[in-house]
Amino acid sequence: MRAIAVVGASLAGLRACETFRREGFDGRLSLIGAEPHLPYDRPPLSKELLAGEWEPDQTWLRKQPYDELRLDLRLGRRAVRLDRDGRTVVLDDGERVDFDGVVIATGSTPRQLPGTPPLPGIFTLRTLDDCLAIRAELERGPRVVVVGAGFIGSEVASTCRGRGLDVTVL
Repeated sequence: MRAIAVVGASLAGLRACETFRREGFDGRLSLIGAEPHLPYDRPPLSKELLAGEWEPDQTWLRKQPYDELRLDLRLGRRAVRLDRDGRTVVLDDGERVDFDGVVIATGSTPRQLPGTPPLPGIFTLRTLDDCLAIRAELERGPRVVVVGAGFIGSEVASTCRGRGLDVTVL
């Protein structure tokens, strides 16, 4: 194999790249991620980062230089199509990334409230940028409504209460 494309620049994608290099893969290793940020740890988004206890750089997954992984980093580029026959990943700008092997590590996508147009003050927490936007909005306080009482929704509600905000969980 001469080229591997890893689609998804979060924990699983980064760990796949590290493993390929550790196991001796010496070819081109492309790490493709829709976000413009280096891979970061998502769990602190609903806790330490949202609470203002951490800054974004404290969530970075890798403290060592990325140079030693020799990655072809494609950050801020969304993979829009996988051409199996042509062995390419097509990016949102039309660029194609060739591969002999591909890893798909894109994670999940949060559900949106059906029939809800984009409105100011309504957020979904999935990315670092989402978290920073919510954190800025929380400064305006004093009330927060969290839709969803699952794990992440409950963590967000708890963090908001810890900031002294009135919280309603639906």
